Amino acid sequence: MNGTQERTGLKTTVRNVAVGAVLLMVALATGFGIGYFQREHKVEELRQLAAGQKEEFTARIRTLEKEVLEAQKSQLERALARAKLKADFDVVVDSLAVAAAEVEQRNFGRAAQKIGAAKGALNAAVGASAGVRDGVSAKLDEIKAGLDELDVKVRDQITSLAKDLEAGQPPGASAQ
Repeated sequence: MNGTQERTGLKTTVRNVAVGAVLLMVALATGFGIGYFQREHKVEELRQLAAGQKEEFTARIRTLEKEVLEAQKSQLERALARAKLKADFDVVVDSLAVAAAEVEQRNFGRAAQKIGAAKGALNAAVGASAGVRDGVSAKLDEIKAGLDELDVKVRDQITSLAKDLEAGQPPGASAQ
């Protein structure tokens, strides 16, 4: 019986070692699985954080692009307004040049018509400030009064006003 007991004891020992090995493998697999899923959870949190920051960054870039475009639009609108005002003043200057030539020819009636045209162009100038408009209008009224008196010296006033407008220094500009 000793041989049978030894075999039974040996079988029990082998079985116990095998069960222990299986339990050890299960414990190692469980530990590995728990560690893997904890790390995967942290990685997923980092992915979500990165996605949130990416969305925030993208939104901020869009906001900055919009601000830059608005600033550029504003600059272009101001430049367009200045160009329109200059074009309007160029019409006034052209009328003044013709009026000066008419005074030179002693055609005071035609010169007065050109001064009237200059005043009409001035009133049509959209971007002119009230101070500039009033200053130039006052000068045009003085010139018109001189033309009504048939004063040849009014030609100097006409050329002086034309030069001031061409130089961008119209009367009344200091009142801006």
